[in-house]
Amino acid sequence: MEASLPTLWGFGLLLFRTTGLVVTAPMLGARIVPARVRLAIALVLTFAIHAGAGAPAVPIPSSILGLASAAAIEAVTGLLGGLSARWLLDAALAAGHLAGLTAGLGFSALIDPATGAESTGLSQYLYAGAQAFALSLGIHREAVSWLVRAARTWPPGARPDLGALASQVIGHAVLATALAVRMAFPVMAAVLLGHSVMGVLNRMAPQLGLANVGFSVAILAGGLAVYMSAPAVAELVARAAVAAFQG
Repeated sequence: MEASLPTLWGFGLLLFRTTGLVVTAPMLGARIVPARVRLAIALVLTFAIHAGAGAPAVPIPSSILGLASAAAIEAVTGLLGGLSARWLLDAALAAGHLAGLTAGLGFSALIDPATGAESTGLSQYLYAGAQAFALSLGIHREAVSWLVRAARTWPPGARPDLGALASQVIGHAVLATALAVRMAFPVMAAVLLGHSVMGVLNRMAPQLGLANVGFSVAILAGGLAVYMSAPAVAELVARAAVAAFQG
C-alpha cells in the first residue's frame, strides 16, 4: 500500500493540472458543458497521460501546507495553459460585439448563457465560425498535446515556471484585444463611410430627407463588411487559438 501511495499522488497532481485545463480550455470550459462531462474528460485524459508517462511515483509532502501548495501549483498550471487559447478565441466574440454596437445592433444584445457575457447576434455568428474553424484545425488535439508536453517538461510534483506561463497568458490577452479591434475595424469603417456618404448627400439635397434612412444604411454597410470579412476573421482567431497551445 505504501509503495502505491506516491503513484496515486502523482496521478492526483496530474488530475489537478488536467482539470484546470479542461475548465478554461475553449469550448470545454463553456457553461453549457455539464461539470460531470468535464470531470469525466479530465479523468480519461489523466489516466492516459499518467499511464503513458510510466505511472511516475511522486514523493508525498510531509505537511498539509505542502500538499495544498503542490495541488494549487498544478491547478494554476492547467488554468494558465487553457486561458491563452480561450482568450484568443473570445477575440471573435469581442470583435462581433464591437462591430454590432457600431452598426447599431446594440439594442439586441442579450446575455450569452455559454460565456455569461453580453453579446449580440453578430458576435455569436463570428464566435460560432471561429469555434468551427478551431475544431477543423484540431484545437482539441492540440490541447491534449499541450498536456503531454507539459507532463514531460514539468513532471507531476516539479515546479513549473509559472512566471513564464503568466507572461505568455498576458501577452496572448493583449494580442486578443488587438485582434478584436483589428477584426472589427472593417465593419466600423464601412458604417462610418455609409454615414459620411449619407451626410454629404443630405447636405446636398436636404429636401430628400436622407437622414431618416441612416440606420438602414449602417445596417447594409456593416452587413456587407461582415459578409466579406467574417470567414477571414473566424479563421484568423482559430489559428491564433491553436497556436497558443503550440507555443
